[in-house]
Amino acid sequence: MNRLLLVIVLLGAMGFSATARLNVVVNVQSVYEIDVDRYTLEVPSVRPGQFLSDIPDNEGIKVNVKTNNGEPWQLKIHDTMELTDGNNVIPNSNFYWYGHLGANARGVWYGKDAQAFTLDPVLTYSSAVSEYNNFPDGTDLFFKFRLNVPKTQNSGKYRSIVAFTLTE
Repeated sequence: MNRLLLVIVLLGAMGFSATARLNVVVNVQSVYEIDVDRYTLEVPSVRPGQFLSDIPDNEGIKVNVKTNNGEPWQLKIHDTMELTDGNNVIPNSNFYWYGHLGANARGVWYGKDAQAFTLDPVLTYSSAVSEYNNFPDGTDLFFKFRLNVPKTQNSGKYRSIVAFTLTE
């Protein structure tokens, strides 16, 4: 019986082995998003010569930027046209943007003081290293506007589009 046990033990120790491999590939999607908490901002009726500040009231328009690309990023702002009603225009020199950072923003904010809108994108924020991958919470930025209606402005419903551009 001892010999049988010894033979079984030796056979188990000299057993065969084979290895197969499986390559696993995972594609993590790139997240590169800008979310604006509203898509329309309607300013109350104003009179010629009136100056409005803190549009909208409370915190302002919340813009949230999310990315997982691990790269520095910047947010820019511009309007696609001046405030216009037919042939009537309120010049960009009378329409301003400014704002403040959300609690989770760590980068450089360029909107502490009101700046006149331009048709070309201008820098509003540069990310900090800790924001190169800020997914899933993102970085919150709050925008407000000022409007100085010229004293001789014609009546009308003036419109423009404010665009936010995210770049790496």
